[in-house]
Amino acid sequence: MSDPMAKQHQSSTLPPSSALVQLDSELTIASSDNNKKNDNLDKEEYYSTDKTDIDVEYATATVDPQDEQPVLVDGPLFGWIVVFASFTSQMISMGVCNVYGVYQNYYFTEKFQGSASTFQLAWIGSLAIMALDLAGPFTGSICDYFGHRQAALVGVIIMTLSLAAAAFATQVWQLYLTQGILYGLGGSLTYFASLTLPSQWFTKNRGLVTGIAISGGGIGGLWISPIISKLLSSKGFKFTMLTIAIAHFVLLVPACMFYKTRRETGRQRAKRIKQFGCRKGESLDNEKKRKFVDWTIMKDIRFSLLFIAGIFVVSGYFTPFYFINSYAIQHGVDKSTAALLVGLMNGASAVGRIVMGLVSDKIGSMNALCISTFAATLTLFFLWTFAKTAAVMFIFSIAYGLCCGAYLSSTVSVSAAIAGLDRLGSVTGILYAGMAIGSTIGSPTSGAILDTIGHGTDYTGVIIWSGTVMLIGSVIQFGMKFATNRNIFAKV
Repeated sequence: MSDPMAKQHQSSTLPPSSALVQLDSELTIASSDNNKKNDNLDKEEYYSTDKTDIDVEYATATVDPQDEQPVLVDGPLFGWIVVFASFTSQMISMGVCNVYGVYQNYYFTEKFQGSASTFQLAWIGSLAIMALDLAGPFTGSICDYFGHRQAALVGVIIMTLSLAAAAFATQVWQLYLTQGILYGLGGSLTYFASLTLPSQWFTKNRGLVTGIAISGGGIGGLWISPIISKLLSSKGFKFTMLTIAIAHFVLLVPACMFYKTRRETGRQRAKRIKQFGCRKGESLDNEKKRKFVDWTIMKDIRFSLLFIAGIFVVSGYFTPFYFINSYAIQHGVDKSTAALLVGLMNGASAVGRIVMGLVSDKIGSMNALCISTFAATLTLFFLWTFAKTAAVMFIFSIAYGLCCGAYLSSTVSVSAAIAGLDRLGSVTGILYAGMAIGSTIGSPTSGAILDTIGHGTDYTGVIIWSGTVMLIGSVIQFGMKFATNRNIFAKV
């Protein structure tokens, strides 16, 4: 008779060791998979605008700062308020930069008559543009990290103080420091804030809103040019500079108060990571390793070509703005009409930025950039060369303004397409650092050519120089387009 307890004991005996090993392996794999799932979940944190100054509520946001944030739909009404505020900022700050030709003619014929050459005076405006562009990688990153409003307000204060200090300048080198370098540094903070912020509020119409915002510089030049010319001739230099300084503060501070960042700033991201924590400190380590200025974008061949093209294009870009005034006077045009030419060129550039911004949304930002730069080059060779009468000068000023205006707005859209929005400020700043090289070379070289080859009266060499460097830049831009897509008709 069999023992029932023995049978029960036999049925409960342990499986062989090989089975135990297999079972342990399966449990280990399952545990590992479960840990991976938990690991991924730990990298997500749910938060709303209560935690930050962002106006849009995100469903999720990765703690890892290297990850791209969710794509936003076109902004509501407040997005257009931001665009108008950016437009106002560009209108004053870049409007003053764009009409330096009026100042240069005044310095050469009155304030520093006989004591400074065209080459020396051209450096004042070039230093302002150079400082604005060269500081771009840092000021753009400041916008990304601290927020556009804070950066812009600091820039307004610096610009106001620089113009007030310039009012008391008695020597050219003092204007190098004040109206040149200091104004450019302040302008860089305000410029990049207003240049990149509208892109955060719009996706479908990004080219259009960027064009509208940056067109402020052209609109400002349209009415600022004759005002400065009139003030200089009637009230004098000191009164003019102090008036422009006060106008900067009174008009720009209210505009900058509407600069609301829609995406998370670097400082907000760092604060969130510290507040919520992250598994094993992995994402926090990534945040610490993240560079303030990310130069890795230069590894992208498209951006590298855009960067190199910018050096050449900007070498000739500002020459008509700075020299059309003195060119017109040299050909018998009165001072008020000559100042109007500068204004018309700026006004036309504003229209060009808006129109090409709209067109770029249809045909692609790279295509719009290539077309506008090449067209601007043609106006230099085939219109300015033959502009001997006021009528032809008016035609050239309008045509060049329309074509060249799209360059600055299109570069922002191209940068956004290449690098994304999270580091747009930093990347655009890097691009403008290359432009700083061009602005440093361009106008002073034009002034030197005019003083030496042209003997102060013949502008043929100046026109050939500006047209040639812009043509080289245009060819490089087409290289960027084909590096992106070899189909000539592709929307890129």
